[in-house]
Amino acid sequence: MPPSSKAPGHGGSSQADPSWEPPPRRGLWLLSALLGLVVLAAALLLVPDWLAERDCGGSELTDRGGECVGVSDGSPPFLPPEAGDALADRFREIQQLIQRENERVADEGGTAVKVGLLSTLTADERGPHSPTRVLHALEGAYTAQMRANHGRQLGDPTPQIQLLLANAGSRHDKWEPAVDRLVGMTDDDIPLVAVAGLSMSSDHSRAAAERLAEHGIPLVAASASADRLNAETVPGLVRVTASNTDFVTALAAYVHARDELDEAVLVHDTRAPDLHVTTLTDAFRAELATELGDNPDQPFQGTSIGESAAPALFRAAVQNVCVTEADMVLFAGRAADLDAFVESLHSRPCRGRPIAVLFAETGPVIDESESQRLADSHITVVQASAMDPAWSADGGANPEAPAGFADFYAAFEEHVPFEEDVPATLRDGYAVANHDALAVAVQAIRVTHAQAPDEPLTPSRVTDALFLLHLGNAVPAASGTLEFTVDRDGDPGGKPVPIIETPPGDERPALYTTPGA
Repeated sequence: MPPSSKAPGHGGSSQADPSWEPPPRRGLWLLSALLGLVVLAAALLLVPDWLAERDCGGSELTDRGGECVGVSDGSPPFLPPEAGDALADRFREIQQLIQRENERVADEGGTAVKVGLLSTLTADERGPHSPTRVLHALEGAYTAQMRANHGRQLGDPTPQIQLLLANAGSRHDKWEPAVDRLVGMTDDDIPLVAVAGLSMSSDHSRAAAERLAEHGIPLVAASASADRLNAETVPGLVRVTASNTDFVTALAAYVHARDELDEAVLVHDTRAPDLHVTTLTDAFRAELATELGDNPDQPFQGTSIGESAAPALFRAAVQNVCVTEADMVLFAGRAADLDAFVESLHSRPCRGRPIAVLFAETGPVIDESESQRLADSHITVVQASAMDPAWSADGGANPEAPAGFADFYAAFEEHVPFEEDVPATLRDGYAVANHDALAVAVQAIRVTHAQAPDEPLTPSRVTDALFLLHLGNAVPAASGTLEFTVDRDGDPGGKPVPIIETPPGDERPALYTTPGA
């Protein structure tokens, strides 16, 4: 090779060829650019999570769409995004009480386990559950924790219970961080052995329950009532609420006891998917087929979460109801749409003819202040409910209330002192439902521990014990003495289903109770 062909510093002639140029650095630049893109991509993946945790108080909570989701022991507290100071303070106070009890359990160092409360803890007014309902759910669960740890009404107070708060987002659609964190707690020194809560019937709530079931963690639902959202389809899933078929069976008994009710029309929401509405529609068709006869259904597009229904939405359906001369409407929809439907009935063409509207919900949805206006329009709203406000009469000592209600009422007054009007707080049913869900989980834990006190408590053992909760192990819950047997697939036996009339009739409707062992 001639000397002129060698570059400086690589041998050859000491004189540089004036025609020589340095090799292009394009490859080096390209490599540097690629490395920079890799670093930038990593930053884009990692920094949002870091910022999300910073936004949620530096905790292990994660920001998803402006909501802090995940699991907390009460600190930092979950807060409704639009709550005023007074409501936010009540959320802080109840979660501080839960945190204080959790710390006491840890400090004492005895036998203890964790139970998660999976719920919509950052609720807003446009979501499926209002912030007030969620607050009541927390208060009910805390009351159950205190009863479990400081008395024998829910069995021998061993093991002690830590209550972990798991936020699935205001619409239960951000459940994965919470559920994944709960799953990871099963190997803690104080292990997680069960989850309670699950307050709505949706595809998201079903997915959360299925993920827990994949890891063998039992779940006690509070107010998710859709048919087959139980152990039939999700192993280890039981619930303290009646199913939609149970609710409609109670309404059918009401109808069959009244000669003036013999022709019905079904008004149902067709917006999909909605497990609650679709199974409620099917239950009405099955249990009241004779009364429906050949009357055509009246479908409507229900309002989605965040919307308010206008009475005009139901004008055509109401006119058709009048043409059929039906004396009752079977309403399969959400509570917000019920309000608009009833409002439309006030101006119906057949206003002079009495009509009953049958519906199912956890707690009363029509305010008692509407009674006179409803009477003037010859409308009676007939609701199958999980909670009867009449139970709170006489400080919870109403003889018509379930056997366990008075003890619950007294404990609620003791442990939630900042609620000055207890009957009003309990009216929506969410404190009772979440208290009872945790009480069932505790009973299963205590039965499991008693069988083999020296063996580690595991979620799978607690799951097995859930179906021993009958006969001598029935749960003295606030809403009834509940029993769980294999043949009911996790739906409660012995569950009272009160029928609430607005305006009230001369006599209280007969009480329906779900079949027990």
